[in-house]
Order: sequence, then structure tokens, then C-alpha cells
Amino acid sequence: MSLTKRKDTLPIPPVDAERYTTVCQYCSVGCGYNVFVWPEKRSGTAKSNAFHVDLSKQGQLMSGFSYTETMHNVITRKNGNRYNLAIIPAKESRINKGDYSIRGGTNALTAYTPTGVTKDRLKYPLLRKENGFVAISWDDAVEIIATLTKSSMDKYGADSVAMKFYDHGSSGLGFEDNWGAGKFFLSGVKTQYLSIHNRPAYNSEVWGSRERGMHELNYDVDDARLADTIVLWGANAYEGATVFYTEHIMPNLQGGSIDEKKREFASGEPAEEGRIVIIDPRKNATTTVSQDISAERVLHLRPNLGTDWILANALARIAWENNWYDKDYLQKRTDMKTFEDYKSKSLELAKPFAAFLADAEKITGVSRKEMEEAAAWIAKPKTGGFERRTLTLYEKGIIWNMKNYDQVAAIAQLNVLTHNVGRPGTGCGRLGGHQEGYVRPGAPTPGSIYAGGPPKNVDKYITGGGGKIYWVGATDPYLSTPNSKFFKKSVKKRANNLLDYLDNGGIPSDPKAYVAKVLEAYEKTDGLFMIVQDIYKTHTSEDAMLILPAAGWGEAVDTSINCHSRLLRIYDKFMDAPGEALPDWKILALVGNKIKALYTADGNKEMAARFSGMEWKTDAEVFADGAQEFGDNRATETEEARLSAECYKGVTHAMLRKLGNEGIQTPVRQDPATGKLVGTKRRYQYSFASKDGLFKWYGTDAWTGYPAEIAKYINNPTYPFWFTTGRSQHVWQTMYHDKRIPEKLMTVPLPYLEIHPDDAGKLNLKTGDMAEVFNEEGSCLALVYVNDATKPGLVFGIMYHAKGTMNNLTSSYTDPKTTIPWYKGTKVGVKKYNGKLDDAIKTVSLLSNNDFRTQ
Repeated sequence: MSLTKRKDTLPIPPVDAERYTTVCQYCSVGCGYNVFVWPEKRSGTAKSNAFHVDLSKQGQLMSGFSYTETMHNVITRKNGNRYNLAIIPAKESRINKGDYSIRGGTNALTAYTPTGVTKDRLKYPLLRKENGFVAISWDDAVEIIATLTKSSMDKYGADSVAMKFYDHGSSGLGFEDNWGAGKFFLSGVKTQYLSIHNRPAYNSEVWGSRERGMHELNYDVDDARLADTIVLWGANAYEGATVFYTEHIMPNLQGGSIDEKKREFASGEPAEEGRIVIIDPRKNATTTVSQDISAERVLHLRPNLGTDWILANALARIAWENNWYDKDYLQKRTDMKTFEDYKSKSLELAKPFAAFLADAEKITGVSRKEMEEAAAWIAKPKTGGFERRTLTLYEKGIIWNMKNYDQVAAIAQLNVLTHNVGRPGTGCGRLGGHQEGYVRPGAPTPGSIYAGGPPKNVDKYITGGGGKIYWVGATDPYLSTPNSKFFKKSVKKRANNLLDYLDNGGIPSDPKAYVAKVLEAYEKTDGLFMIVQDIYKTHTSEDAMLILPAAGWGEAVDTSINCHSRLLRIYDKFMDAPGEALPDWKILALVGNKIKALYTADGNKEMAARFSGMEWKTDAEVFADGAQEFGDNRATETEEARLSAECYKGVTHAMLRKLGNEGIQTPVRQDPATGKLVGTKRRYQYSFASKDGLFKWYGTDAWTGYPAEIAKYINNPTYPFWFTTGRSQHVWQTMYHDKRIPEKLMTVPLPYLEIHPDDAGKLNLKTGDMAEVFNEEGSCLALVYVNDATKPGLVFGIMYHAKGTMNNLTSSYTDPKTTIPWYKGTKVGVKKYNGKLDDAIKTVSLLSNNDFRTQ
């Protein structure tokens, strides 16, 4: 018996159904999709339909064509008519080739329907009053925000406004919305207190690579098929980037891409089944799936938390000692002056090799034998003296690690040392979380501590009483920010102080009177006016003073690039947003234009000019306006390194519609000889992105132990377990959509904890029990899985579940060089919870969730 209602048949789109191109709204892979919309009462036939597939033949479902019940929905447009909606994976996309993950396969279910699981979408601006939220008009909402922002800036300065907004693509966001946010906050407000997405500051997670001259998105999906060795470093590809693994990494490991290698490699160069090195303290699903394919070609290293840069330097030293590097390449393509600093501090060449590796063993917990084997797989020349081709992909396990800057720099430098950048089958960069779509004016802090930084910590600013307005866009910091319990408590107190003052004598309904009372409250309290802009009410919006309804994926035209090829495509509008919800760029433009008008009325031309240039009417205008930020993109193939990774100058929405799922790879350059726009498949073949084109080396820090926020736990028996976090394949981010989809919530109904059998035995825990995970920062109640994913002494929790965030446990530590937090490491205690949530877990599989061979 099914736990949810199932469909016996699906409507078939007729030949003349509306057709659109889009890209999955979820992870970094960016699977291509085709969208079909047609009136509810009409239908095609099995042999004559918009799919151009003969559905009477069952074999079609085995040939890469998919259409399942989770790919269909019924929507209602503004005209009141109902339409069928089918969102199916694109077989013609070279990214997914018709494949899909559990995330993308449910895209259609997330479409707004007035009677479906998304019926609680935000539809109107909501103002917090005495007894909850009430709907108000956009005119009133814009009046309140614009007048309050201007008044706060005039009296308290630009830094009285703080923000936490997206910087990524997909999920209903992209270049258009990022340009809108950038124009408003960076050109208009000019506050220093900016922060990105989940992070406490406005920063890059990969300055350690970018400041070497190497942007992190530099490879192509084909490189995963061509590599001799793939290194996944803190990057759980099978669960976090599923289709990239199944369509590109897995065929290489299986030997399915050998013919492609033979076509691409030099004459006589060996072309063999790929190998994979997984560097992760946890034995995750990527590890077990890879081992199931070919255990002898899988190497798993499990470093102690926070020690990865020491391991990367050790692998580099092994390569150096064995002469597994191209001296000519280093001399021609890298800065040999800074190389001396790298040799001295990172490779520590003054220290005897054996002593160096002995220290690395002690710090990382990885044996010398494992290090030497991994180094050989990464860098040892192949038979005939051919250079090995290694693709190294890192993700949250590195970028959210202790000492973010040094972690990223060490891995980037290992790959350049071994010439594993710029050649087919090589590369070094992020696996990615979201897709990307960043274009904004210059940030107030352009780089790390070595380049004008570090940036301001907005979380500490807000919790310390700073700021008057806090605008949160498309993120839920009550779940996602580090040390989230303290953050939530602090923001709630300030928000309630403001509400209490406003409520004294009644909250005015007139926007001008309302703003006047807020300004009065600023003088009498530490009140914080929080604005939340999103598609649903969130945990954070509970304490907002004003909630703004944003359009979601498919409800506006967006553009983004995926992480594995920088493939720029259009995410077309195929349905209407609910109620009066608007695209993010439109909301910011309304407020920006109102502030401009207020300053114009004051005769303040300088301030009015700061908010100029937001008079866009369409998504296409915003996209074109943002392109100007990239500057002159006339460049030859050998000059591509000087272009921004996301440069799309010259590309239009119309052009992208014609290209469909083929897209064009950024950076897009205008060929000086022909004037044509040309994409870039692979980066840094000829030079790096520094002023002189040379890679800039960096001497990493020595090991000095853990920061004070973690060191306090090291010898405390109350907190005996190291603790790390990560994703689940089944749900996305804070589960903003997934908690509304019954099949998803039944699969992962609660936060969960993985613990080793040895540790579970000591605590009398078994799979299916509930346990409290706790430390001085906070706690979380979690469902227990006893398995071998973690080593004894280490436990793992899903990062931020809608019913309980593990970020209650993470510390407020940030890397002093970048202000990037250490989400992935702290210490905790674990104790059994006396009771079970039987109803919540009755639909859950209690089999090991890191090894699918048991299921």
C-alpha cells in the first residue's frame, strides 16, 4: 500500500503545447530540463505528442527518456485557467543526458498550486502587528522600507543598514537578481555590513585560490571522464552532485570513457580506467558506491578535522621529493619569487623528509603509506613518462574548514605543482553547492587579509547591537548561520524590543506615522527592524517586521551557470508567481527608485545618483545592464585568463533561448578577429589570472593547534566526540520545498546523527533511538544511525534540517584571514534520549544511510 496518493496515468502534452527550456533549481550540476505547458482538458496521444516520443513502446523509458508522476503538476495562471505542467530531464543536455536526481525529479511538485503542497507560498507583503502579520500593499511596503532606509542612513550612516542576501544562481535566482541586489546595497546604500547567503560576511570561500590567480571554476564535465585520477576532497559527489557522479565520474571509474581518453590523449599515452582518491573523515556514500564499482581503484584517506592543509602540503612534499613535477612548466607559468616562500613554509624543505612526514602523520592521523600512495595516484608519471591527469574537486569539507584560506591555497598549489590545471582531464576547483550567477559592483572588501580584508562580520555586528535595519533575502539564518542558537536569541530580543515599543499605544497603520514611530524607537531601544524577502515564511521571518513575497523558480526569467562547466543557460518563465509576489530584482528596484525620488525631492543630487540606474522594466534589461560590469571582453583564446569567470558580456536572453540546453560556457569572449562570441571550455591553459599571468605561490601557516572556540573542549570529558556535518541526498538545504513534499519529509523526518558502533555501545544507543547532541553553544535532538560512516570518536549530523539545525552546535570561530566560519568541526557530547518519536519515524528506513548495498 502506498503511503501517498499515486497516479495511474499522466496527461500527455499535445504537439502544440508550450515548450520552454530551463535548468534544475537545485544543486551545482545544473541538469537541463524541458518544460511543457498545456490546457488541463487537452491531451496528446501516445504516438503524437510534444515529447516526439512514441509512448506506446515501453523501451522508450530505457533509452534516456523520463516522465514520472513527480514531473507533473497542474498550475493556475493569472487568467484563472488551469494548465498541465510537465518538467522532464533533457536528453539533449550534455550535463545530465536525460538523467536526474531525487532533487531534480521533483521540480514539478514545487510549482505553486493553490491547493497543493506549495499553497502556503507568500503572496503579499506582510507587516508585523500586535497579533501577528497582516497583508499590506506594495505601495505601503515600499514607502516604509524606502523612508526608513533613507532616514536611517541620514541619521546613523550607511552602516545602519545590514544585509544577508544570496550570491548564487538557480533556486529562482541568477545574474538578474544578483545585479539588482548589488546595485541597491553596493552602489546605493554602500554599507560595509554585507553578508552572503549562510555566511557571516561578504566574502569568497576560495580567496586562497583566487588570490593565486586561479578561479575555482576552471574545469569541464568532460575532465571528470578524461582524468586518470579524480580527487574528491571534502566533496561528497554522489549525494551532493548526484548526476555529475553518475554520468561523468562513475563511467570513468567503470572504464566507460577509455575511448574518449584515447581520442583526447597524446599518441602512445596510456588510457585506463580511472582511479579515485576520496579525502574525507567520513566514509560517505560516494566512498561506498565507488568501492562497490572497483575497490582496488579507490583510496580513502580520513584526516583529523581541520588538518587538511597539512595533508595537502605533505602530498606536495612527496611529489617534490620524487621529482613528480614539470620544472619547465613551473619556471614559465609560475612566480618563482613567491615559490621560495612556498618551498620554505609549505614544503618545509629545510626539515628532513622523514621528520616532515612524521609530523604530518601525527597531526592529520593519515599514515605515511596512505600519503605516499595518494601522492603517487595524483602525480606519479604514467608509463612512458606521460604526465598524470588529475582532477581535484573540493567542497564544503574544505571551504568550511578551519583556516579556510590555507586549506584552499594548499590544495590549489598541490595541483599547480603537479601541472594538474589547464590540460584535458585536469583541474582544481569546487564541486559546488548551488549553481552560480554572480555579477555586482565592486565589494567594499575585495579580498582576504592579504588583499584589503578581512571583511566585516555581520553576525557579530547584529548580535552586538549594531545596525538598525537587517534585510535578509532568500536565506534562513536562524538555521544556517554558525552558532545559530545565540544568533537567533540575540536577533529575537532586538526585534521584540522594537515591537514592544511600537505596540505601546498601538502600531500606526499609516506608513509615514509608522516610520516615525520606528525612528523614535531607535532612540529609546536597541530595536532591530528585520526585513525578510523569500518565497515562504521561514524560521527567521518569525521575528521579521516586514515580509516580502518573492517570485520563485519558473516564475521569472533567470540565468545562471553550473559549476562543472560554467555553462550559461536560460531558466525561462513558464508560470505566474502567486498573488503579488515579484522577482527579487524588481523588489529592490522599487525601493531603490523610491529612495532616489526622496533624495531628489530633498535636492540631494549626490545621494539620488547613487540610487540611479535601477529603472529596469524587464528581466532582459537587468541582465544586459549587469553585463557592463565585466568590461571589455575582446580577447583571444590565449587571453581568456584575464576575463572574469562569469563574464557573459554580449550574450542576450534571446540568444540563450535559441541555444537552449546547449548554452554557452563562460567566460564568454568576443573574438577580436571575427567579432563572434566564443565560450571557454577549460581555463588556464596559457596563463593565470594575475597581473603578469603567473601563478602566485603562498607559504601556508604551520600547525599551531585549534582556535580557542574549539580548544576549550579538547580535554573536557563532557564533550568527548569530534563533530562534523554534511548533506543528505534526499533533501535540499533548509528543506524549504522538501518539508512540504510528503515523500521527502517521510524519508528524512528528523535531524539525524551517525555514530560508530563502538561509541554507540558505550552509550547504549542503537539505530532508531533518539539522542541529544550538545555542547556549550547549543543542542539538537537527532535520530540515531549506528554505522561505520564515522571513526570511533567522531559523530556526524545532517547540517540544517527544518526540524532542528546542527548549527546550534557550531562555534562563532571564523578564519581571521577571510571571515569564513568552520561549520565542519567542533566537539560535542551525546546522550540517549529517553523516548522515541515512533510516529515520526514509522516510514523511515533504518538501514545504513551511507551504504546502499544494504538496501
